[in-house]
Amino acid sequence: MNQKKTGSYYTPKLITDFLINHVSLILKTKYLSILEPSAGDGVFVKSIFKHHDLYNRIKSLFAVEINRKELDKLGKEIISKRLKLINEDFLKFQKDSKKTFSLVVGNPPYIKKKFLTQKQIRLCEEIHNDSLLSNHKINNIWTAFLVRCIKFVDDIGILALILPSEFMQVKFSTELRALILKEFERVEIFTFNELLFKECKGQDTLLLICERKSINKGLFFANINKVEDLEKKNFALSKRIDIKESKWTYHHLENDEIELIQRLKDKFKTVNHYCSSKAGIVTAANDYFIVDEETVNRYSLYNYVKPIIQKGFFVNGSVLFRKKDFNDLRKESKPIYLIDLNVIDKNNQIGEYLKIGVKLGIQNRYKTSIRKNWYSIPNIQTPSDGLFFKRCHEYPKLIINKAKVYATDSAYLVTMRNGYNIQDLVFSFYNSLTLLFSELNGRFYGGGVLELTPNEFKQLPIPYATISRNEFKNYTREFSNKSSILDICNKYNYFILKSAIPKISGDDIRKIIDIKAKLFARRHKN
Repeated sequence: MNQKKTGSYYTPKLITDFLINHVSLILKTKYLSILEPSAGDGVFVKSIFKHHDLYNRIKSLFAVEINRKELDKLGKEIISKRLKLINEDFLKFQKDSKKTFSLVVGNPPYIKKKFLTQKQIRLCEEIHNDSLLSNHKINNIWTAFLVRCIKFVDDIGILALILPSEFMQVKFSTELRALILKEFERVEIFTFNELLFKECKGQDTLLLICERKSINKGLFFANINKVEDLEKKNFALSKRIDIKESKWTYHHLENDEIELIQRLKDKFKTVNHYCSSKAGIVTAANDYFIVDEETVNRYSLYNYVKPIIQKGFFVNGSVLFRKKDFNDLRKESKPIYLIDLNVIDKNNQIGEYLKIGVKLGIQNRYKTSIRKNWYSIPNIQTPSDGLFFKRCHEYPKLIINKAKVYATDSAYLVTMRNGYNIQDLVFSFYNSLTLLFSELNGRFYGGGVLELTPNEFKQLPIPYATISRNEFKNYTREFSNKSSILDICNKYNYFILKSAIPKISGDDIRKIIDIKAKLFARRHKN
């Protein structure tokens, strides 16, 4: 069965044993009622029944699992009147059950909305609505599981879940984080320097442990270098100061580091002050609508194409994209021509190319099917001053669009506001503080890929500095010849940051450089 459709990424025993042992030390109730909302292969249930202290205190353990075969296997392994096996979708179970529990523990499924049934989507949205979340829509089933599991925890109980790291990183989780802090007096987050689920590539996970009541209140973090460190208790939970940011990516930093970057952030305007930006062109079928020169020639598309950049790696290594760079891509037979069929000359051979699209079924894709004409790409406007590519590996790319090319939605189209110019913006962008905030504001995936949404890009603090044309020419050469982005930052950090904050100390700048390096290393841990 497809794991993406079922969310069945089963939990390593070492993790479940750690969680069960950890919560056993803080559970105050003499007789325990426990809920496992997504039992799967029963690894949590097995850890609980093998734990001497918890086993003697269990009054009832409800194990909910939609997969009958998995539940039957669990029932054969653990025979106990205290174990209640429930073969049901948790979304239905939660709607019918009014119970609360001493402990709610498990690993909620990670299933994207497109793999859910309409009934599941409706139930998830009802859960969001009942908890007064402003955004009732869902992106993934785990958010509804989390919200409902919170309500299942009794007045002195504990919630212990394995969640995707996007819980700390993305905007749609902001209200979930606020809800957790509202509902629980103590919250512990464990993050990892390696993937817990090797088969779920690109998806980091964390452990969330929440106590309704606690003497030692607050938000605590621990970063685990190796999973085995949990078993050896080779970690320390650190309490975090209250921070303004809704994201919890700051937990990788020490309190004095957080205080420094918050103090400096308030002194800068954001990218959005100097320019407007919006997503690039959505073709709905890049392989069909973006072609190389040979395809243009074969189907006589000359009158219907525009120059376009499809991917960020086409512009590696420079702050300028010039006509020469575009021609180099053309000579390499890269797909660099956007087919714009908003106006068609019926006498042209374009009909032959349209027939190919129909044969491929392009017209049946969702975004093409809702167009007046499936082959007419909307929102093809004029080329922008600059391009910011939303995904990166080493560093975010903001470049000047000298060649006046169009761009797909892999980039944000940057247009300068009156009084500012793209040359100064690009020069100012490449400093350790702005790149530091790129790491904090964005979200990252396995393999070290960093992504910034349109709003995350707009909200980046930037110390805007000016530079002459001749100076920028030299800067461009240096940028193209750099061995890494550190070369540029190390040379220009002091000039850029002191232009914005004349009194900033050398010690603060050195700390910024160190923090940026720490966050970069964190992203590339996998």
